[in-house]
Amino acid sequence: MKRLISAAVAVALGVVLAPQALATTSVQGGPLTGLPFDAPTKIHLAFANYPMAHGLYVLEAVKPATGARPTMTNAATQLWLSADTSGGATSIKGDVVLTVDNGHSWGADCAHQECGIFIRLDHTATMDTSEDQFIPLTFAASTAAATGAAPSATPTTAALPADTLAVTINGVAAVANVPGAIQYRTPVTFAVTTGSGVAATLKSYTPDLCPVTGFTVDALKGSGQCDIAVIALGDAMHAAQTSHFPFIVGLGAQNVTERVTKISLKFPMNMAQATNFGEAVSYKSSTPKICSVKGATVKGLKVGSCNLIATAMGANGDYTALNQKVVVTITK
Repeated sequence: MKRLISAAVAVALGVVLAPQALATTSVQGGPLTGLPFDAPTKIHLAFANYPMAHGLYVLEAVKPATGARPTMTNAATQLWLSADTSGGATSIKGDVVLTVDNGHSWGADCAHQECGIFIRLDHTATMDTSEDQFIPLTFAASTAAATGAAPSATPTTAALPADTLAVTINGVAAVANVPGAIQYRTPVTFAVTTGSGVAATLKSYTPDLCPVTGFTVDALKGSGQCDIAVIALGDAMHAAQTSHFPFIVGLGAQNVTERVTKISLKFPMNMAQATNFGEAVSYKSSTPKICSVKGATVKGLKVGSCNLIATAMGANGDYTALNQKVVVTITK
């Protein structure tokens, strides 16, 4: 009987209840675990398959009961995200940063309550819960929180200074938290120097899109956002340090590498038949009095510059179609 009454109330209120598993919006990013209890943390998020007709509210909250929305939330750091920013929303595209803390500033206690990131449709779809989802966060143990003691006003040991990170990407100095660009199947390489001298490591918080191999990052698709962390563990003189480097993923640049630069009037030559992504290349002569083309074979007709247009299909939104000018010198 209680279940029937609950269902009737939901219908009367016009609330469309949906389990988290039905939300179409997917979220990747981090860190989500081992967060420092005594200092705020910036969490880097990348959204995909988000609704275009409405925006989203993203906020830190205490986990609500199943089918309900949270009542204890961190309104101070709530984000309003949308693909349409004309109304003042923050863009949902690219790297999104949400600041979270231990809950004390907004009446919660994330050491003893389950805190996390709550996502819901914005004020344009108040009663629609189809995008509601809760992403748990975990915090590292805090001595003060565990014992109930107040933090000491005069700590017995000074905090170690955080390690410093000097990062370059493909040889260019990089700035943390500033989105960079990466193209499909066009790897970028990090180089990291730490102040401590201890070797740093790379970690991908979006490994399905941008996996890491050593200090090289690749993109497995032609769109999306990825988050790469540079991590230094520190040493006896330096505290650990982690910096995030977000990337906007773009289409790969398709090209063809031609080894043939000269062709004799007496000997036709075959041009490259595949692009860097393996697509078949077609050629057309834009100087038909100088050279002719049949398939991938170029024949010189007259001494001079043979101008060819190489084309190839793009594929699956991962890389662009090819339209490249190739110049070959026709000699005697």
